[in-house]
This record gives sequence, structure tokens and C-alpha cells, in this order.
Amino acid sequence: MLRQTIASAALTASLLAANIVLLTLYLNPEISLAQDGGGLLISLFLPYAFAGTLVLLVLGGLGSLFQWWPRSLRRPIEGLPWFTTFAFVAITTTGYVFLVNLETYRDSIPRASASALGLATATLFLACLVLVGIGAFALALPHRRRGASGALAVLAVAAVVVVPLALRPAAPVRTPPVPFATEAVRPLRRVILIGVDGLDATFARQAALRGRLPALAPLLRRGAHGALRTLDPPEGPPLWTSIATGRLPREHGVKSFSSYRLLGAPGRFDLLPTSAAVGFLERAGLVTTTPVTVASRRNRALWNVLNGFGIHTGIVRFWGTHPPERVQGFMLSNYFHLLRSDPRRAGALHPRDLAAEVEARSVAPEQVDRALVARFIDLSVSVPAESFNWQRELVERALAPDLTYRRAGALLRAAYDPPFFATYVYGLDVVGHAFLRYARPDAFGDVEASEARRYGQVVDRYAAWVSEWVAEQAAALGPGEILLLVSAYGLEPRPPWRNLASRAIGGPAASVVHSSGDSGFLLAVGDGIRGGAVIGPASILDIAPTVLYLMGLPVARDMDGRVLTEMLEASFTAAHPVTFIPSYESLAVTPMAGPGDDDLPPLPDQEP
Repeated sequence: MLRQTIASAALTASLLAANIVLLTLYLNPEISLAQDGGGLLISLFLPYAFAGTLVLLVLGGLGSLFQWWPRSLRRPIEGLPWFTTFAFVAITTTGYVFLVNLETYRDSIPRASASALGLATATLFLACLVLVGIGAFALALPHRRRGASGALAVLAVAAVVVVPLALRPAAPVRTPPVPFATEAVRPLRRVILIGVDGLDATFARQAALRGRLPALAPLLRRGAHGALRTLDPPEGPPLWTSIATGRLPREHGVKSFSSYRLLGAPGRFDLLPTSAAVGFLERAGLVTTTPVTVASRRNRALWNVLNGFGIHTGIVRFWGTHPPERVQGFMLSNYFHLLRSDPRRAGALHPRDLAAEVEARSVAPEQVDRALVARFIDLSVSVPAESFNWQRELVERALAPDLTYRRAGALLRAAYDPPFFATYVYGLDVVGHAFLRYARPDAFGDVEASEARRYGQVVDRYAAWVSEWVAEQAAALGPGEILLLVSAYGLEPRPPWRNLASRAIGGPAASVVHSSGDSGFLLAVGDGIRGGAVIGPASILDIAPTVLYLMGLPVARDMDGRVLTEMLEASFTAAHPVTFIPSYESLAVTPMAGPGDDDLPPLPDQEP
């Protein structure tokens, strides 16, 4: 009996493992089962099959302890006790994982793959209904002969592997574009783009209205603003690559913080299934990660397009800019502050003419003024025991890097004076993850009163500090200049049950997560912007087309966003109608940099 139960558990656990492998293939259309099958077997199928067998045996053992369990129930398949019950559990679990991944990565996988994955998910749940029907029939008529029950059970179980495998579409074929050249143009407007993640649209408006962001309130009246719809999953690299390209992650190719390699598989995987305990596989050494680099992006970014028309660009700290591209202008990669005392640091800047001057403006954590730190934390309030290393979160990960890139960006802008300048501020996101619990103790429930007094103002005060710098940039705008403040997402407390579930399956434990939906924020100020205008409905995909339009260039029809003309004065749009071009992917521009290093240090959201 025990041996037969183990066989049932192993068979149904293998069913679950096979579907995890199939889901991985759906998430990575370019991966070949023939080429990477060995790695999928070693790193995914065998671990999930083994773990699933153990879990099902435990469930079966617990079920056998209950006296009310119908022990005389006839088995649809002779010699395999618990088979239909185990199969129901395995298929239901797999169906849930399929559904979560379909919802999470609907913008990251090709449309054909998403449609096929939806049908595969429906097949799984249909098989569950068949198994429920078999169980109900056996309960209602326990002494009837098996009849078709066994055949139906076998067909249902087989279908959940055969149908998804048959539905998986072929990998999309990407034809190389034929390059075309352009003539240099004079930009219609000069644009400054400042990225500040963690600044939710609702928070920005309410905080400005209530006086917590005094520098932002005049800008809201002077310029146009509105909420931006973000994408799922709301992670920095794919979102900011979408902002820079105007394309969905399924097109531009950056889909997460990292790409993955499986033990025994030569291919590189863009995604692995979420809600599937991948963290355990990483700790076991079966899965390794490599950071996103500039080579991960498939589409032209704003700076590539502008360079194609002879417009110089300056880029500081944007996601996915390491190693820096050989742009006309300059690019300082987002790894510059992480490569302190590393010989590769000089390679984080292109060109290297001002490398010594940029290095001199780097701010080490110990150089951050204590008076500035006291602006955020009430150091007069003591707490019984520090619950975390606040110096690391506020000083090392937020203030020092933000000051470094702020000072370096000012130096480079003054030296090169590019018509398009883009920079990114990450500190607000960092302090939001670390300190939001103290600003909203009612949403977390485990915050001491002294901790709320000491750390409760950090998020608001950091947002105020950033908005003061943005206001300084807006005050310096001249004729023909526009400033865009963009946040790709806000922050919100994570429900406790999700935190527990994440821990249980080997995922990260985070009390604060990035918001989805309309949690992004856009503020536009400058020459041609309609004061007091409300923007929307809008998306982060609209930023790239809008920047191109503001600078007098056509918008590519293969971009997924639109031009936000509602934020502009009527005289501006009347004088400058929106024009289009089929695509910029065949634009003849300076090639991107090489693949970069696979052993780069982790970025902030990847740090343990």
C-alpha cells in the first residue's frame, strides 16, 4: 500500500514538474527544449518532482489520519491509491501558478504565447473539473463499477501536459532591419527628464496640497500633471526601458532585474515562473542570475533615436545603461556608485574625458553631512533597540548615491550642454521600502511609538528634498526648455498574508512593494506646457513618443504609447502637428556597447 501511494505521489508530482517546465518555455519563447532540455530536467523538473512527491505524501498521510475519510471509496485506477486526489492537488496548484504568471507577465511575453498560455490554463482547470466530477461520482455511488472513471482520469491527467505542449507557439522570427540614414535636425525643444520612483500620483498631489511638499505645489499649478499607468510586474529595469523606448517588455527584451541560467542549460532565460519557489533553486545552486546590461535591450532608446538626427544626449544613472553606450554626448551608467574602489569604475562613463572630475564629485557614505541626515531622522528620539541598520538604508543606499549622481550630472551637463538630458533618482524608492512602515504604522501593526517618532517623517522629508532639487531645475528653465518629472510606480504596504506566502515558497520577504495600476506620476513644466492641465489617461509608454514630439521628431508607429498633447498649449500643437514614421529600429546610429560583465555587484533591489 505504501509503495503504491508513493507511486501515485511521484506520478502526479512529475505532472506538476512537467508543467513548471512547460510554463518556463512559455515565458521564454526563444528557448529550445531540444537544446536546453538537460538543464530544464536537472534544475526544474527533478527538484519540483522530488519536492512535490514529499508534499503529496505528507498530505496523504494527514488525510489518512482523519476517521471520517471514506476509506472504502473505490479507486478510479486500480493499484494507485490517492491518484485522483493527488492529481487534483497538483493540477490545481499548477493552474494557479499558470494564472499568476499569465497575469504578471502578460506584457512581457509575445501575444501569441500569452493567448496560448491562457488556453493552457483553461485546460488545467477543465481537467480539475473532470477530476472533481470523478470524485463526486465515486462518493455518490461508492459500490458501482469503475466504468469510464479510470479512462477519464488518465485522459484528464494526460491532457494537462499534452495540450499545453501542443499549444506552445513557435519562437517569434525577428527580421534584421535595413539601416537608413537621416539628416541632422535642430530640436524644437530642449528636454530635461528626471526619474523619481516611489512618487505615487495620489501621494504627490495630497502631500503638496497639505504642505508636506512645499516645493512641488507651485510646480503643479505652473505645469501639467497626472497619473501614469504602470506595467506588471512593476520592476525598475523593464519599466524604465519601456519609458526609454516606448515599447512593451515583450518587444524591448528587458523583463526583470536579472536573467537566469540553469545548471546544465546553455541558454539564457529572461524569466522564471513566479510563485513557484524559485528562490530555493537559487540557494541550491541550480539557478544563477546575471544582471541586466545594455545588451539586454533589443529596441532603440530615446538617446539612440535623437543621436540618429544629430541631437546630443546626456544620460545619468538610467536602468540598463551599463556598460555605457557610445552616445553623442555622455552616459554615466547606473553602476558607477557600486564600483567604488573597483578598476571597472572608469568604464562606467562615456566618454572618459571628464572621468577624474566626475570621480572627484563622488560622495562616499562617510562624507554625507550629519546635518543633512538630521533633516530626515529625529535623532533626539531614542528607541529601545534599533530594528534595522537605518544608516545603510538612508545614507549608504539613498543619500550618498543620489548626491553622487546629482553632482556628476551637473558637471557633465555644464560641460556638454546636451539638448536632451535624462537622470534618475533612486533614493526615494530606497527610503520608501525601508521607512514607509514607520510613516504608516496602522498599516503594519508592529511599529513602536518611539520608532514612529524617530523614523516616521523620513519618506515625506526625502520626497520634499527631491522636490526641492526638481524645483531648482524648473526655476532654471529658459525659453524653449521643458522639464518632465516621471515616476514609474508608487509604493504600498504588502499584505501580511502575501509576505508569509512569499517566505513559504522561497521568495523575498518585503513589507513594502511597488504599486501597480495608475500609481505612476508625470509632471511637465516649461515652454509650451499648459498650466494647470490634468494629464490622462496616460501610461509610462507615452513618455518616449511625447519626448520625440517635443523635440520635433516623428513618432514611430510601432511604439506602444501616444503623444500626450493634452498637456500642451493649443498654439503649440496647432503649429506642430504630430508626424509619424513606421519604425526607428532600422535607424543607422552608433552601435550599442558590448554585453558587459556578468559578475557585476547587485543593484539595490537585488541586495539581500
